[in-house]
Parts: sequence; C-alpha cells; structure tokens
Amino acid sequence: MGISFLAPLALGAAALVAVPIALHLIMRRKPVPHPFPALRFLQQRAVANRRRLRVSHLLLLLLRMAALALLALAFARPVLRGAAWLADGEAPVAAAFVFDTAPRMLLREANRTRIEQAAAMAKVLFGKLPPGSSVAVVDTGGGPPAFAPSAAAAAARVDRLVAATPATTLPAAIAAAARLLAGSDTLRRELYVFTDCSHGAWDNAAAVEVPSDTSILFVDVGAPAPQNFAIESLELGGEQLAAGTPLAVTASLARSGPDATRAVAVEVLMPDGRYARRAVKRVAWKEAAPTQVDFEIGGLEPGVRQGRVVSDGADDLEADDARCFTVAVGAAAPVIVAAPQPAARTGLFVAEALAPAGLRRAGTARFSPTIVAIEDLATTDWRSARGIVLMDPPPLPPETWEALEAWVAEGRGLVVWLGSRAAAPQQFDSEASRRVLGGRLVRVWREPGGGNYLAPAALDHPILAAFRRIGDAVPWQDFPVSRHWEFTPDDEVPDAAKGDDRSGAAIVAAYRDGLPAILEHRVGLGTVVVVTTPASQAAGDPDAWNTLATGFEPWPFVILANEMLLHAIDTADERNVVAGEPAVLRIDRRDVAAAFVRTPGGDDFPAAVDQKRGTITVTATEQPGNYSIRAGGDVGGVATGFSATLAPAAIDYRRLSPADLAAVLGPGHRLARTETDLVRDVNLERVGTELHGWMIALAALAMAADWVVANRFYAPRDDDAGPTAAAAFVGANAAGADDPRLAGPAVPPPPPPVPESARRRGGPPPLPEGDA
Repeated sequence: MGISFLAPLALGAAALVAVPIALHLIMRRKPVPHPFPALRFLQQRAVANRRRLRVSHLLLLLLRMAALALLALAFARPVLRGAAWLADGEAPVAAAFVFDTAPRMLLREANRTRIEQAAAMAKVLFGKLPPGSSVAVVDTGGGPPAFAPSAAAAAARVDRLVAATPATTLPAAIAAAARLLAGSDTLRRELYVFTDCSHGAWDNAAAVEVPSDTSILFVDVGAPAPQNFAIESLELGGEQLAAGTPLAVTASLARSGPDATRAVAVEVLMPDGRYARRAVKRVAWKEAAPTQVDFEIGGLEPGVRQGRVVSDGADDLEADDARCFTVAVGAAAPVIVAAPQPAARTGLFVAEALAPAGLRRAGTARFSPTIVAIEDLATTDWRSARGIVLMDPPPLPPETWEALEAWVAEGRGLVVWLGSRAAAPQQFDSEASRRVLGGRLVRVWREPGGGNYLAPAALDHPILAAFRRIGDAVPWQDFPVSRHWEFTPDDEVPDAAKGDDRSGAAIVAAYRDGLPAILEHRVGLGTVVVVTTPASQAAGDPDAWNTLATGFEPWPFVILANEMLLHAIDTADERNVVAGEPAVLRIDRRDVAAAFVRTPGGDDFPAAVDQKRGTITVTATEQPGNYSIRAGGDVGGVATGFSATLAPAAIDYRRLSPADLAAVLGPGHRLARTETDLVRDVNLERVGTELHGWMIALAALAMAADWVVANRFYAPRDDDAGPTAAAAFVGANAAGADDPRLAGPAVPPPPPPVPESARRRGGPPPLPEGDA
C-alpha cells in the first residue's frame, strides 16, 4: 500500500497552519485588573484559570491547524495505491498477458467461448495501458515468451488465440512470463492471468509465486453453470483383434446440468473418408453421476480400422463430444509355446488359455499357438512368430539367450513362466539371461499353508486393466501359490553401482508376501514379461507350485495369460495415444525412407522411417482425432494409423472450490470476474483510490469541532456583577473568611418579604423577636 499525490504542489498550502499560531499569539487575552481587598485569593484563582485557558487554547490551536492541513491535503488530491509509492500513474509498464488455451476453454456460455471472453477482458486492459508500455502475450500452446513490437501487435496476437492441446501447464506459463518480466528494465511490472479456475488448469499445481516487485491479477473467465454432455474416456477390449472377433468398446460419460437422455453412437471410418454408424444406444445422463455404456462392434475387415464414439446433439463444449480409436484386425497372431517334455501336456494350459478350441474352430481366436519342446527351441524358426512363451525353462545356453534378446528387440514379445527346472540360480543366471529377463533369481520361497497368492496392489498396468471392471471381486485367494522364485531386478543388484548401467525389470504385481509375482522388462522395441511361478504342472502333481491354471474355474488365469502376451507383442505399436505425445508404429518396410502422415484435419506431412528398426515416430499429434500413415505406394505399400485423444485435464472444466482456488493462487491474490472488477483492480494498483473526498470530510469535521470548542471556551461573561460579585465569591470560598482583618465591608441582607395579610392591613410586618 502507498500514497501519492496528483497535485503535489498544493501541499505548499500546508504552510497556512502558521496563521492560527500567529493569531493565538497576538490575540491572547490580557488579564483585567480589579481592585479588591482579598487580592491574594484572586491571584490564586487567576493561576488556575490561566492553566485551564492554556489547555483550551492549545486544543483550539490544534483543531485549526488540522483543518488547514486537511484542506491542503485535499487540494493536493492524495491517492492510495496498492503496490508502492509510485509517483506517476501514467508511466510505462511491462505487462505480460497469460492465457489458458486448453480445449476446455472452448466451453461456450452466452454464445461466447472462454477464449473469446478472455480476449474481450484483455482488450479492456489494453485500453488502460500507459503509452510506451511493453506487452507480451503468453499461452499454454507453447512457444517462447517475448515482448511484442507494440501494444497493437500484442492485441492482434490476442485476437488470433485458438484452443489447442496444451504444450505446457498454466503454472509453467505463468512462471515463464514472470521470468520475462524480471528481465525488463521497466520499473513497473504487471502480470495478468486469464483462467477458467478449473480442476484441469490447477489440479496438482503448487501455489503461484511471482517476484515481489511484480503485481499479478487473475482474471476469472470460467462459466459458472455449463450445460454439457462429455465422453470422458474410452476403453477397448484390445488393440489387436483376430478377424471375426468383435470389438468391445466401453465409454465413460459425464453430465453437467439437469438429467437428460441422449444417444451415443459408434462410427467406423470408411475407405472414402466417411464415418459409418455401426451401433447406437439411448443413454440416461445423470448430473454428477458418471455413466458407462458398452458396445460390441462385429464385422470389422482385416487391416487397421479406425472409428469414434460420439454423442448426438449440441452442447456447450464440442471438444469432448467425440473420442477416436484405432485397432488392428487380422489373422490370429502366431506364437510359439516352448514347454518341457512332454510338451503337448505341459504346454496345454497356456495354449488353451490363449486359443480355446472353440475359438480356433470358429476362426476368431486372437492367437495361433504352436507347442514345441523347449529343447527344440534353438532349431525352431521364430521369424514368423509374434511372441514366444517359455514354460518352466531350464538353464539355456548363452547363444539361445542372445538370439532371444535380438529377436525381442525388433518389437516382439516374450513371456517367461519360471518354475522348478530353473535349478540352482547360479546355473540359470548368466549375463545373457539377465539382459533378457532384467534381473536374477535368488532362491525359492515356500509357503505350503495356502496363505500366499497373487495380490495386485493396483490395476493401473495394462496387463491388469482387464480386471478393473471386477476390482476386488477377483478370487485370487482361491488359487494359492505355495512356491515361487524370489526375483531381484537388476537395478536392485548391489554390483549395479559398479558400472553396470543395465536397466532392470519393473514390478507389475506382487504376491501377498510382498515379493514380485509379475515383472516387465523392455528390450529394444520389444517387451519381456516374467512370472515367478510356473503354469505347466498338472493338477494331480504333488509337487505343484500353484493352482493358478488347475484350480476350480481358473478364469483369472485365462485372462492373465492373454493379457500378458497381448501386452508383450503390442508394445511396438502405439495406436492410441494422448494428444501431444509421440506415436511409434512399426513399418514392415525397411526399403522406404519416409512415410506420409495425414492429420484429422486433412493435412499431409512426411515422417522419416527408422530403417534400422523399421519404425516411424510421429511427434505432431496435438490435433485430436484419427491419423493415417502410408508408405511404399498404394500398391504393395503399408497402410497403418493411430488415434490421438485429449488428456482428461484438457477437457476438465469443473470449477475449483473457493478454498482450493485460494490455495493455488496464493495468499492475498487478486481475482477479477467482471470488467468492472477489472477496471477497479487496475485503478487500485496503478492509479490508486483518490482520498480527496475523505480529506474534505475530515477538514469539515475539524472546522466543526473548532466552532463547538470555541463557543464553549469563549462563552460571554456577566460583567455587571463587578467587584461585589467577585468579593462575594472570594468571601464564600476563602479559607480565612471568618478573619475580621480580611473580611470586606458587610453587605446587608435583603429585607424579608412582606406577608400578603400585612399588605392588606396597610402596615409593615412585625419584626422578629430580638431585632426590635
């Protein structure tokens, strides 16, 4: 807070406070002499009167001085400022305007989007900028912050703002703008932040901090009562489908506003670029109650197929009315199941879980497994296989591990179920095996009482995502694990600190005893999944390590076996990504140098092909929708694609509570919601609040107090009493009034009143006895 003056020269009028001082000195009352015998008592009384008059005169002097000083201050037009003692409210400033341009800012209210509302508020501020000010426009769409050549250029930049996938967060954009202002030579720095005050903008954000010499004003452009139907997320039954297998799609819906009924549809992209509607459901949307709707889409032709889930009708935000997806439909993926002898029996559980006989006969199985003896693995042709499953492998030669490593690194998948054939850890572990598995075996853990079983702590990993619908209802405790290997990832091996920079396996799920059960290790472009207990032992085997595959209705094992292999062989292609993140896809043509990418808006651009790995990486994925990729020409070429969907935060427009908002904006934050608030806050910060009226009012009060006090102290005296009244007063109050030497002449008392009866008789009243 600070005070400055719009007319500082008027402060010279404060010198007039000397006028009442001079008048009081000149017009001091002089004592009036009164001849009186009892002079001593009059002198004592005069001393007391003089003391009382000094206090009265001093009070009057101060009131008159205050009145003149307040009038001088009023004519100087004092201004109360919010930042500091600023001498000139029209001096140039360095101002930075920070805009949140996430897609949720397209939320429409009163036929105006939040970005349009922010631009309108910014124009009000541009009109308040002093001439010569430096202006910068920063948004969350990315780009280095810089000052515009002129205020007009900055205003034009604001008019061109568009909603886009955020390249940075709003707090990061604010910090960048603050750093830009800190490097300015201008004395006064102002920062304006235009935000919808939503969860999407401020969740998980620390309190905003800017330098103390920079004033910051938050401008709230959020919509208080939106009416919207949102498709928040999609969940696919799989990104890789066998021909003839229906695609399962689950859409999560949310409603802002009163309950309503609206249709949701699944549309598939056709070769001519049109979307054909394949399924429609009427859905009852409940306010603040998430809803799920399930679809099954059959008849998808082989190849890469793209589609979208849409809600019918219009609402306040179009960005969340559709969600796109991409899946690959083709023949069942060939996989090799390498099992110990007799391979046909020990590999049966996993082979049936991956491709049940009924699905194989119908031609709808996801996988086409081939069971081989693990001893014959080295002589088997792996080139056509998408994945390999090792069932209870024994110690393998280093050449086999090295061949597996090179094969997986090209983008394929390997699943290893460790069992009793691993023998002693020192025989199984080798440098080659640890490069593939991502760790080493320590020892076998035994718990025969049945108290140990698979116990995933969370279902966030893609391998466990299929269990989310069931959650805690999965009966893992019905399939106890009596023995399993203790597996230590390489990043936890003590000698890793001695120069071994090999990355270790990551734990996906653990047992109830806390030791790892499922681990994932990336090798080049491929993935290795390790399970620390086998699935190749018969139900009647007394030495069986678990009952995962042999227990009563082991449906969790069937799901787990499929999801592990799907995750292992699908990691080379990223067909569904978050907008703004890179997409990596495999191109099975290494004789082409570039591929062409078509965006959802119809634009084409080239992308280089990594001929060593046979992959293409697309980084320009900011626009949500379906992307198509072509390489090698229309005849004999490669056609693939991927989908980009907006992150949940990009479309989360739910407003923060006042308490949460105050926590992220920081203590003492300034928040403007209307143009009136905006002008008021700018005036308070830059121009300040004039105190002229208050100064006039205080001066008037001081003058009124002077009049009241003067009339009280200078009240007229009764001069007719003369010396007689004074002598009577002194005589009545003097301590020695009975002393005849000090007593003055006696004053006879007034005669007694004449009774009415005596006046009627015409004679005087009788004298009292003793006075005759």
